Amino acid sequence: MNLLGRFVIVGTKAEPIPTGALIIGYLALILGIIGLLTSVTKGNGQGIVSNVLSVIIGGCILYADKSHKPIGYLPYLIVTAIGISISTVFIALFVIMAIFGLYSEKIDPERHYYAWEDLQRSFSIAMSQMLFVMAAVMAFVECIAIWFWMVVYRAYQHMKGVEEYDRGQTYQVKFNDV
Repeated sequence: MNLLGRFVIVGTKAEPIPTGALIIGYLALILGIIGLLTSVTKGNGQGIVSNVLSVIIGGCILYADKSHKPIGYLPYLIVTAIGISISTVFIALFVIMAIFGLYSEKIDPERHYYAWEDLQRSFSIAMSQMLFVMAAVMAFVECIAIWFWMVVYRAYQHMKGVEEYDRGQTYQVKFNDV
């Protein structure tokens, strides 16, 4: 395996170095700056902290890509893995709450409900539906986050190979034929 500039020669095929991580880095940097400006103008302290973290992590990804140092990918990989784990817990909680919200009230067909009880029942059903929708949206966003994490992890593995090749060590980068 030979490394030539921005391409890896694998067998007879030239594979471009994954630039997806670079795009994710720019995306995190740009969205972090926009969010930081918004948070500063609104005086949102938690937003300022999270957006500064986003800018730093985006900068680390760009640093890792430009300097061929895989350690720059680790902040994104660690923080995103924590976020994915927390998001998974919330999705499970929302689904459980929605299921128990639907079946928490026993409906008696022979009992005549008053307007207030009907309103409470319809609110309970609407709340359960909202929790299901929130869980579905969060699951979709989490799938995108997992995909981004996998792209950055692949770039991390690749840069480990580049760094070891630059030091003269042998390391094979495996590419999947897609």
